[in-house]
Amino acid sequence: MADYQAIVIGSGAGGLSAALTLARSGSSVLLLEAMPSFGGYLNPFRRKSYTFDTGLHYLGELGKGEQFWSLLDGLGIADKADFVELDPDGFDRYVVPDYEFLLCKGKERFREKLIRGFPKEERGINKFFDVFDRILRAMDASTSMEGGLLSMLGFLLKHPVMIKYSRIPYQKLLDEVTSDRRLQAVLNGHWGTYGLPPAKASVLIPLLVLNHYIEGAYYPKGGSGAFRDAFLNALKSNGAELKSRSRVVKIDKRGNEFQVETEGGEQHTARVVISNVDPVVTLGKLVNPELLPSKVRTKAKNLRPSVGAFYAFIGTDLDLPSLGITDANIHHYEDFDFNKIYDIQTGSTELESVPGYFITSPSVKDPDGGHVPQNCHSVEIVTFIGYSRFEKWANTSSMKRGEEYESLKQRMGERLVKAAERYIPGLTEHLDYIEYATPLTNEYWVNAVKGGCYAAEQTPDQVGPGRFGSFTAGIEGLFLVGAGTIGGGIMPCVASGVLAGGKAAHFLGLKS
Repeated sequence: MADYQAIVIGSGAGGLSAALTLARSGSSVLLLEAMPSFGGYLNPFRRKSYTFDTGLHYLGELGKGEQFWSLLDGLGIADKADFVELDPDGFDRYVVPDYEFLLCKGKERFREKLIRGFPKEERGINKFFDVFDRILRAMDASTSMEGGLLSMLGFLLKHPVMIKYSRIPYQKLLDEVTSDRRLQAVLNGHWGTYGLPPAKASVLIPLLVLNHYIEGAYYPKGGSGAFRDAFLNALKSNGAELKSRSRVVKIDKRGNEFQVETEGGEQHTARVVISNVDPVVTLGKLVNPELLPSKVRTKAKNLRPSVGAFYAFIGTDLDLPSLGITDANIHHYEDFDFNKIYDIQTGSTELESVPGYFITSPSVKDPDGGHVPQNCHSVEIVTFIGYSRFEKWANTSSMKRGEEYESLKQRMGERLVKAAERYIPGLTEHLDYIEYATPLTNEYWVNAVKGGCYAAEQTPDQVGPGRFGSFTAGIEGLFLVGAGTIGGGIMPCVASGVLAGGKAAHFLGLKS
């Protein structure tokens, strides 16, 4: 008899929600996490009385009855996590040369603001929102679509917009609606939240992400750790067993039972395994290759990872609000050509300047959240960066990468902080604490392939059927969750856990 009905590997948003879905269904659940702390990108870290978020900066669709709220409500934690709403008049600040735009709450307000700002582009703006609405309706309908060719043909006949747009990059839609480079920048100012410029990103992803935030943006009170803890507390109260420092190294199956082995030599058995580890790692390194269909192995092997990031985590004694820093996230771009910015940042040569970056302050978004010491603030600055700049140190241990690595990291960090002084004058002279992180940090802490922020990059060929959106891998009882399934971001990962957890519960004969 198996030790557990279900083992969940990895405690990112997908693993937490899958484990909680199963535990609430009555399943015995073991959650295994490789790191000392749970949460993946929901796991904060604390230094010198400052607490920093690693992957959660803001969330959407959290108004009562909205999609993300409904997911959390179904997990029994909607009332266990509190959120503060960011300024509805401007929660994202897009800055390009000689122009700024504040993204506001409300789709119609956004449309009207665009038309006021670009009156000559009204026709193109209306076309953009028409395509936006039709794609959203099609995506909603796709969630209830049954499998099979006839079902797919019927879906496409009802939603021809998907025939035209589902397999093309976002740049083509932008070029269809306007040639105004400022307007294109505004319609794509959020590209950092999915990690691809318009020439590469699937049309679907920018629109879905925009829709996620357009009815309001939120930040968890107490930060990402408080949000993570709502899951952990619910798991414990529902009888799940949680084990940290338990890196899984092998998944095998004999008969109807899975055997899961950890780095420390522990072995656990279960009827179901759900992996929150990137599918490339799960299927390429953990699962016994003899169990996998060849087409599944090939699909996982050929997935291209998303871009990694360079981070500056800062504690400062500057009074940020007096300097004009609000709860709005700042998306700064030195050029209107976001494709050019991406190519520069992901190239192999060292960056002499930083053409694009993101600034956010947890302590300004959540003043009473306990993020900082008294009279101080926290700042997080993020920029995308190519993995190739750090690849030579990929197999070395943190803190043991040598002077060349540390010097490169220091130079890049100083340039990033200097760039941010456009918004926070004097920051360099007011650093109470600073720490930098590279794609190697993500690779180590969350087992991200090449330090990618969003699992496989979300290009037209790697969304929908190009990912593992069915949550399966051709092995009965094995399910996948996380950014490699539905897509990158906190809500898609939570949704993947709920949906895959429901499938696993059904497989076990339980009600989800």
